[in-house]
Amino acid sequence: MPTLKNWTPEEFNSVRHESDPLADQVVADIISSGNTEGINQLFSQLRENDEISEIDFPEVVKNYFQESAKLPNWIDVNQVRIGQKVFSQYGPEISLCLLTKSLPEAYACANGAKVLYATGRLTEQNGSLKVFTRRLMETAQFVINVNSEGGLEPKGKGIETAQKVRLIHAAIRYYLRKHHWQEEVYGAPINQQDLAGTLQSFSSLTIQGLEVLNIQLSDEEKQGYYHSWRVIGHIMGLKDELNPEKFQDGLHLGESILKNQMEPSNEGTELTQAVCKFMADMMPGHLFDAAPEAIIRHMIGDQIAEILRLDSHLNLFDKMIPKLVGVVFDSVDEFTESHKAIEKIAEHVKRYLLQHMLNHFNNDKKVKFYIPPSLRRDWNLED
Repeated sequence: MPTLKNWTPEEFNSVRHESDPLADQVVADIISSGNTEGINQLFSQLRENDEISEIDFPEVVKNYFQESAKLPNWIDVNQVRIGQKVFSQYGPEISLCLLTKSLPEAYACANGAKVLYATGRLTEQNGSLKVFTRRLMETAQFVINVNSEGGLEPKGKGIETAQKVRLIHAAIRYYLRKHHWQEEVYGAPINQQDLAGTLQSFSSLTIQGLEVLNIQLSDEEKQGYYHSWRVIGHIMGLKDELNPEKFQDGLHLGESILKNQMEPSNEGTELTQAVCKFMADMMPGHLFDAAPEAIIRHMIGDQIAEILRLDSHLNLFDKMIPKLVGVVFDSVDEFTESHKAIEKIAEHVKRYLLQHMLNHFNNDKKVKFYIPPSLRRDWNLED
């Protein structure tokens, strides 16, 4: 089992030049066959088809899906079930952490933000958020597929989604390198350090975000949720030494990568503003237009907020928003048990954003955003 190590800046720089030999070889084989349009076709097929079985892949791609589907010998089914139970109970809160902590902290890493921005899939086009919304939907669907019951079983949706994302990453690396990506400056596109940082932002750093929302998981719950994502890290080609066994070690690694890569960038600022605009569009009226920036600042802290050039929102109303969020997401029964009316309001607000995200995503019927019926029931979402 991989153990915790303290990475030096030089070691981090080294893994920034490592990517994913297995997935990159698939792309290289397609190119070497003379079928340069095959990469475009593969990219489109992976993004637009929900089921792998529905796609007629070339033999080299079929072999990739067989090879990359292998589960690690250290997988603990009981821990996975605990992790899925955490998601079933706190999915709406985890979704909020995704928008207000996981993604903004990723955008604060300047080199990685340049990759996200350069793909053109997270940025506005002609004043429209359609491209950004599509990428956000894909990310949310990935999180749901990984954490849903059965998602990490053989041929489960979580595993297949991770395999698809891994191959999409290889296609993006090909596209960026073709367009003169400055690898000696920024590292390989979607490199091992970026993969490790993203994995921690979706796992250990999300658990840290739940604590900001006053949700205290047990040690067993933390390890279970973290373990599920660790399995996905393995499926997506993350090196063992960047995929530590224990939650606390993963949290330490995530914080170390954030510290190592944290730097202001125009790309990170624009990506964060796109999240803020998306959230504002999901909220009622213009009264809460400033709420996304205030909540993000509350979740990530002032230092990272300044790197992302978030407004400080010093007026009284905006200062109250994070405190209200803390009350709404408070899992301590002592408060809600004695205030039944507030408990009902809390339940409504916790799911308001997710319900409106669901409705918004599904306005584009080309690819439907899917939440399993069991999770819809757990989260009190309408069909």
